[in-house]
Amino acid sequence: MDVEQNRNARLLHAIHKILLKEWDPLGISARPAMRDEYDEYLPKIFMYIQQDASESEIFEYLWRVETVILEKRGNKAHTARIASKLKHISLSDS
Repeated sequence: MDVEQNRNARLLHAIHKILLKEWDPLGISARPAMRDEYDEYLPKIFMYIQQDASESEIFEYLWRVETVILEKRGNKAHTARIASKLKHISLSDS
């Protein structure tokens, strides 16, 4: 695996970890069988991070997923914190 592929794999893992353990609008983090529940949102968030999207763009995407796609009530302050964390993701923490 070359350096870029390794970095991309670590970035995807870090995003997945944040979505599952911190964002988790469905409350499924403790259910091992559902660990892939948010995987379909990884490519878009990965793209946002790679393209240096704003926190606002990341927030809007997460908020839409949370409230429209997953049909949850949502918590804007929590979602904003997650968007900020994703925007400033550090691969050394993954």
